[in-house]
Formats: sequence, C-alpha cells, structure tokens
Amino acid sequence: MLKKLFVAISLLVIILMGIVFFNTLRTKPWPSHKALEMEALPDSAIVHMSQAIQIATISPEDTSHIDTVHFDQFRTFLEKAYPLVHQHLTRTLIKNYSYVFEWKGTDSSLLPFILMGHYDVVPVEASAVKLWTAKPFGGEVKDSIIWGRGSVDDKSNVISILEATEALLQKGFTPKRTILLCFGHNEESTGTGAIEIVKYLKSKNIKADLVLDEGGEISTDKIKDVKRPIAMIGVAEKGYVTFELSVEKTGGHSSIPAKETAIDILTKALYKLRNKPTPSSLQTPVREFLARSSGSSETFVNKLAMSNLWLFQFAVKKILSYTPEGDAMQRTTIVPTILESGVRENVIPTNARAVVNSRIITGETTKQVQDFIVNAIDDERVKIKIIGDFNTEPSAATDINSPAFKMMEEAVYKTVDDAIPVPFIMLGATDSRVYREISNGVVNFAPLVDSKGYHGIDERLPIKDFQRFFNFITIIIKESDKKL
Repeated sequence: MLKKLFVAISLLVIILMGIVFFNTLRTKPWPSHKALEMEALPDSAIVHMSQAIQIATISPEDTSHIDTVHFDQFRTFLEKAYPLVHQHLTRTLIKNYSYVFEWKGTDSSLLPFILMGHYDVVPVEASAVKLWTAKPFGGEVKDSIIWGRGSVDDKSNVISILEATEALLQKGFTPKRTILLCFGHNEESTGTGAIEIVKYLKSKNIKADLVLDEGGEISTDKIKDVKRPIAMIGVAEKGYVTFELSVEKTGGHSSIPAKETAIDILTKALYKLRNKPTPSSLQTPVREFLARSSGSSETFVNKLAMSNLWLFQFAVKKILSYTPEGDAMQRTTIVPTILESGVRENVIPTNARAVVNSRIITGETTKQVQDFIVNAIDDERVKIKIIGDFNTEPSAATDINSPAFKMMEEAVYKTVDDAIPVPFIMLGATDSRVYREISNGVVNFAPLVDSKGYHGIDERLPIKDFQRFFNFITIIIKESDKKL
C-alpha cells in the first residue's frame, strides 16, 4: 500500500514538474519594437518649461488661501507662450483657475480624447531648500536637465501637451477627433478643479474614448532581472482614506508619571497596527504585469515563479514584499503620517492624536479598512474616526483589452525602444479618478524614465525625457483620427 502511494505521489510530482517547466519554457519575451526617430523639441520649449517652473503655483491644504498672484501669473504665461492654442482652441475657465481647451475636430461621430494634467505643485519645506542642487523655483537648466518643483509633477504633462498642440497648429494640423486639454489647479490638495471640470463636461453631454493623465512611467529598475524598459500604464487607482486615532487620559506632572499615559496607549496602538500586515492579493492588472514581464526575466527561478502563479503565488507575493512599491501593489497600505501630543516638557499630556493614511486596494472598502484598524489595535481606549475632505473608494479598472489601452501600447512602441507595456494599479491618487464618470478609457502614463524628486528634494526633468514626452503626445494627437 505504501509503495503504491509513493509511486502515485512520485508520478504526481513528475507531472507537476513537467507542467511547471512546460509553462516556463513556452513563456517567450514580450515582442520587441523599434521606436520612431524623435522629433526635436520646439526651440522655445525648454524656455517655456523653465518659465513654468519659476511660477510657484503652490496648492495649499486650505484652498481658500490660494496665492492668486501666482495663478494669475501662470495664466498670463500660458497666453504669451501659446498664442496659437489661445487663437484656435476655445478656452473655458473652471473655478477661476482650472482650464478646458477645446480643439474642435472635423468628425463629430468620433468621441473626444482628453489630454489632462495639473499645474499646481506641492510646497518645498523651508528646511530642505539648502539640500537642493538648484533653487526649487529657479527653473535652472544645467547638465541637460531642467531643475525645480513641478518639473515632473506635473508641469511636464501640461507643458508637453501644450508644446505638442502649438507645434501641430503651426504646421496647420486639424484633428478629425475633438481634443480636450483639461488642466486642474488643485490636484495636490482637494482636486475640486477636476471635479468641476467633469461637471462641466457632463453638462455638455461629453463622453470620451480616451482620458490620458499622469501616473505610470517607464521603469528600468522595478524588476531587477528584466533588462528591458517597462512602460507602467495605470489602469486603476487605489482608494484613499484618512483616519484620526485619539486617546484621552488624565495627565499630570512629569515627575510622578502613571504606569501608562495617553502617549503610551497611542504608540502601542500604532506599533500593533504597523506590525499586522493587511491581506495581500494579486489583482488582474498585477498578474498581467507579471505575465508580460516574466518572459524577459534573466533569472530562471523568477521566470519559473512568475510563469506559474497558480503554484508559486505565495513566493511571488514574498518577492514583491521586499520593496515598498512591490508590497503596495498587492495590499492596502496603512501608515501614520502625523503625531500630536503635549504642550510642555514637564507636563504629561491628557490627549494624544495620530493621523493615519490608507491607500485601499481594488476589491476592498473603507469600511473594511476601518474594521481592520479596530481589530489590529484591539483597544477601546483608542477612538477611531474618518477625517479629511478627500476620501474615495478604489476606482474601476480600464480593461487591458480596451481600445484605449491598446492605443497606449502602440504609442509606447513608437516612443520607447524595446519597451514592455504593462498595466498596473496606481498607488497614488490623481485627478483622472473623477473622469471615469465620462469615460471607460482612463489611463495614467507619462514616458518619463524613473523620474526623481517628485514631492521631494531635487525634482528634475531630463531634457531627453521632455523630448520623449513631446513626441508621445504628438503621436497621440496625430493618431486620434483612428476609430476606437
């Protein structure tokens, strides 16, 4: 009996190994394409990007205190830098500082394309200015790089779109399909500009075949054993929610502390929360990401695992968890971002407070995240509530077989040599989440290579990236006459 069982198990193992190796060996590299030769940037493009950076369009948390001087200055800059855009496209102001430019097409049977971005930027910490290589709002050009806050996030988008449009207008180009250029002014805070733009477009019964916004980029280091550039095209966004954790307990003099203080209770709660991982799952976009990358892996073990997720899913999840980006692709993230307590060094505070931000993976809800936090902390003394003006559930996903995604693939092939276009779930939030009300073709991508410094020190845009971005947008506009 034992002999028969051993034979059966051995046979099963052999069959299993055969299936695994068959799947691995039949997994071929993703087809390679040669990009088109890039057009040169317009003569004034670099100057315009530099000028745009020099205007400190900082988006404050409290949008009632917007610095209108800089936002008015940016409008004047746009009017001077892009005269043909303002002559041939209809401009509509939304909430005073967001824009919709309509480039009327000749074929009304084609639904519009929306090319979008935002021109507001996050502030620069005063203490960090001395750490910058160039002045944060200097727009300095050196070493073939344009330096400054907003150069990547997201004036690279806005200026590339406008440069491509202006250049095509100079050549007398008229699109068959109407092109809408939509630029928000407060994406970095509340995103109400984008919300009002969508309300405006809905009032005109506008539906779009394609919405292209910031998000994914070209990665050369996300998967170490894949030596080809990976074009990460966002097809969905994580949800966003912020919680307040608070504790109230009688304080007193620091010379006679109790066994436990409000700070102790709160820090223990945060420790427990941070040490209990949320459930992981490989969503459809992530699985497709791995499938497309696996054929080009130079490490046989990794190729074997990614080609056989049905068997090695646990191992792949473990590999992804080694990097913050990889781990965030497979689970809801929960992290404390603000801690507040105390008024003097010799006073034990009565109250302690923490702000915890969560990015919710597809398939989960805000309610599930809150329940997870409650269960992880397991302490009724810690009060938990949702705060903030901006909270949203995970978005729907754009189908990777949709015409919009296919068009992105083709544009990537024509812009980046040997690229592998892959879908992925956006880890951060963008203005485009609200555009899903008017389009099933929302995609997030910018052809920047491993961009650096966004929301941090030394934000910068290599001129080569700027040129590639200009060409990418030009291709999208020129090929917009194709029926999707």
